Amino acid sequence: MRILLTNDDGYRALGINSVFNTLIAAGHDVMIVAPELNSSGAGQSIAVYTPITATQVSERIHYVSSTPADSVRLGLQIVYGDRSNYPDLIISGINLGENIGEDVLYSGTVGAAREGLIHCVPSLAVSTTGRPKFEHMESASKVVLDLVNRFAANPDAFNVPFMWNINIPAKPYEDIEGYEATQLGRRTPHHPMDKQLTPRGNVIYWQGETGEISEPQLGTDLDVFLKQEKVSITPLEIYSTNYSQMPIIAALTG
Repeated sequence: MRILLTNDDGYRALGINSVFNTLIAAGHDVMIVAPELNSSGAGQSIAVYTPITATQVSERIHYVSSTPADSVRLGLQIVYGDRSNYPDLIISGINLGENIGEDVLYSGTVGAAREGLIHCVPSLAVSTTGRPKFEHMESASKVVLDLVNRFAANPDAFNVPFMWNINIPAKPYEDIEGYEATQLGRRTPHHPMDKQLTPRGNVIYWQGETGEISEPQLGTDLDVFLKQEKVSITPLEIYSTNYSQMPIIAALTG
């Protein structure tokens, strides 16, 4: 398969290079176009007032001086060029850290996949855990290869473009107990930001920890990935219209 590979950890990160090597070794046609620097938390942001550069490192690797979403945009434009020549699949990851629940709203990994879907290219956002060493990255890469091979064997799956958010447990490949389709779970809101005083007397803030999970609802990514330690696959959409509010708007404004 022809695959555009990107991420939000930067083109030199362990995750993207692990899955790149695994897919190339299996005979897939893979090109990396990813941010030059870590862009975690960038969501689907793009550069508006800052010019962007794209630098070719090797025949199959480019880096972009902007966000994951811009990497997808430029990757499609400068590597593939024409919509009729677009890749079969975009893979964003493997991210160094899970993306579950509300993480998908902030994640640059998911933002890149969403950008791919906007361009009508099937896209996967892939993440795994294992801080700080990520000892099972090869296992996570094998999971990605398995899914890619399943796509290659079932081309009808690409009749309608899609976006999947995938979380892979940090376990040996042979110990992963399968896949499950999930919905997004919900944690409590993030903890307040941590306030600190610098040696020069300036007040700074660090992002607070993620919210707690009491008892994850069955069928959510929180349950399947965190509790059952299976591969969770959550299909996502681009748009998030709350249709239940439309009659209320009509009643209030009509």
